[in-house]
Amino acid sequence: MKRNEKKVPGFDEIIFRNRNKEYGAYDLRRRYKSAASLSVLSVSAFFILLTILISSLMPKAASAGPDRVIYIPVTPGNLINPNKVEQPEVKKPLSHTEQLRYVPPKVVYDTFDISGTLMTNERAAETVKNGEVTENIDSAMKVIAPEPVRNDEIIVFSQEPPIFPGGPTALLKYIADNTKYPQEAIDINMQGKVIVKFAVMYDGSVSRIEVLRGVSPLLDNEAMRVVSTLPKWRPGKQNGNPVSVWFMVPVSFELK
Repeated sequence: MKRNEKKVPGFDEIIFRNRNKEYGAYDLRRRYKSAASLSVLSVSAFFILLTILISSLMPKAASAGPDRVIYIPVTPGNLINPNKVEQPEVKKPLSHTEQLRYVPPKVVYDTFDISGTLMTNERAAETVKNGEVTENIDSAMKVIAPEPVRNDEIIVFSQEPPIFPGGPTALLKYIADNTKYPQEAIDINMQGKVIVKFAVMYDGSVSRIEVLRGVSPLLDNEAMRVVSTLPKWRPGKQNGNPVSVWFMVPVSFELK
């Protein structure tokens, strides 16, 4: 039987069978292997030539040769006599510090005469006797009392504040019991709190009454009237002396 020697078509022939082979894709696929091989060879040749060029431009290193030997002629003047060589001076080691022996303390008697400053019991019994004692106070040791406050001067704070008979509770109760709500203020439903400032004088009387914070003339005048009727206080004291002191009290007006 005769062998069929018909050539097998290639892969590109099979793909482009019954197609337009004049189209550029067929030509590209047919020449792909040869074009790729040529490109690889071109790039390789370029890098080889570049390497050769760089190596030729670099300076060549000096070839390593045998070490040069320098011969020095030996003469009698060059020889060193070992007997004439100066030996370095060896320093002696430091000697150990001698340990100090214990020296007992020397007793020294004080020669200061204290007989004039201290008095013995026997001497005190002989010199001290009963009699009248007279005080000699040095002027530097005298206590200088502060100047007393004048009666016409009103201070803000005192060492002992003024006290209303019965205390603060009795003061507020007195004001509440003696305050008369003005009818005109009731008709217009006027309410508020009036702060009255006054002075408790050195004799316990109330003076210098004024409104510190008011609401209206109707309520302010009534608050000043009530404060003016306060009985005498126990006055404040400064250094044990009665003084005049400022005082404040609220007067509340509230309709229930």
